[in-house]
Amino acid sequence: MHISLRIRTVLFTGAGSCILASLGIFAPISLRATLPSLDPAADALQREAHIDALQGAVHQSATATRSLPGIAAQRAEGEEELAQAEQALRILGQRKLDARLAYARKLAEREQYQQRYGIDPVDTAALRVFLDGQLVQVQEAMRQYARAHMVLGHVPGPSIAVLLAHFSGAPDTPMVYGLEERLRYRTLGHLRMRTMVSLWGMEHFAEELDAVHIAYEDALDAYHAGLAAIDAAREKIALSDARLEEIRRIVAAVEERIRQMQSSLAEYDERIRERAEGALIAKGLLSQRSAVPAAPRFQWPVVGRLTATFLDSGYQAFFGIPHKAIDIAQPQGSPVRSAADGVVHYVQYGGHSGYSYILIGHRGGYATLYGHMLEIYVASGDDVDAGQIIGLSGGQLGTPGAGPMTTGPHLHLEVIKDGVHLDPLTVLP
Repeated sequence: MHISLRIRTVLFTGAGSCILASLGIFAPISLRATLPSLDPAADALQREAHIDALQGAVHQSATATRSLPGIAAQRAEGEEELAQAEQALRILGQRKLDARLAYARKLAEREQYQQRYGIDPVDTAALRVFLDGQLVQVQEAMRQYARAHMVLGHVPGPSIAVLLAHFSGAPDTPMVYGLEERLRYRTLGHLRMRTMVSLWGMEHFAEELDAVHIAYEDALDAYHAGLAAIDAAREKIALSDARLEEIRRIVAAVEERIRQMQSSLAEYDERIRERAEGALIAKGLLSQRSAVPAAPRFQWPVVGRLTATFLDSGYQAFFGIPHKAIDIAQPQGSPVRSAADGVVHYVQYGGHSGYSYILIGHRGGYATLYGHMLEIYVASGDDVDAGQIIGLSGGQLGTPGAGPMTTGPHLHLEVIKDGVHLDPLTVLP
């Protein structure tokens, strides 16, 4: 993993070695292994080109890190979005319910008018015809009332008790019929007027019904959008969990390979010793009674700036697992060299989207692991020499061999001693 930092890189040469200094981090590297000396001018150009490429890789990695959320951050973001979406959904649910009830009330009102007056208030043309007819009937009732009034003369409205007492002895007199007719027409006119007043309020019923229906549809759409937001938040949480689970599965598989290798390290130790002694004896550099040192002499596998240290807290916060390695920034496709003489114990080809790495056993119970390999040039069981190119570095997100726990081009280097991970800086020169 790469942490975004401004780079100040200085390359020192001397005694066949170089030091890459970056923000106080010094990584002594074998110059001979990476920058073969041809002539001073060519050597300087090669160093400059390598530094430019390295700075580009670190910048690319830093940019990717800023744009990608860590697993823990992604899950926390998903949980926050889920809580907000659930709270919003409760509000949207009440809004949807209120809108649905308002729409239902309008529909019930429509049905009531249909049953009472035999007319659909949404049909504005029919409503206008009905109102015009009612107006004609009111006018006719009022004319009849006025005619009866003129025939009977102006009689202040007597109480019903007085009328009954007055006409109880002669119920069939013309006065009774005249009053009944007068009352009937007046009552009929009042009824027609009340009907018209009631229906006049229905002239805008269609618009009101449409507005309530639109409000209900909008509330329903918003509610469905709220459900989608909840689904998206839950998916984000699930994806972060799935990504973390994939990383844990990869790490567990790697650690299982390291455990399995322990039983082979003694054999590798003897094999490496015999090969080294044989080569030295053949060159006359070692007598039969001398012995090759048991502990390997490590060298840096690549030239680069450290972007994540051993048990880096930033790495764990980002990926959710401890970082039992160091990460060294490298341009995509840079040569990776074996850190010491050894035997290739296992090679993992991750394919287009998986994690590729090389596990090499060394003398003295040591082993090294090289992760995020773009290309691999060795196979299980191969003997390798210190400084031998074993493949090309990768780590660019989405490229072959990079796997899920990366944000940019780099080499992931692990050092193991008797099955226990060590800080590689404690054994590298």
